[in-house]
Amino acid sequence: MQYWFGVMQISVTKTGSKITAVTPVQASYTRLRGWSIQNLVDAALSAQGSNFGNMSGATYTTEAFKSALDAALAKF
Repeated sequence: MQYWFGVMQISVTKTGSKITAVTPVQASYTRLRGWSIQNLVDAALSAQGSNFGNMSGATYTTEAFKSALDAALAKF
């Protein structure tokens, strides 16, 4: 998905109804911090979806990640 700061694309793996993996495929954010993506992956796995809070200092990245996650989950 294209966003103001760049592109966010993720891959989601599910086993049954459980999300077992979230993998960043492309994240071309100009202000992207590598640690924020891993924290977002961990939050998505813990929440089993996009129902988690924004990361401080990474609001746009969090919003883009959640949108990409929701789009990926909608394909299941």
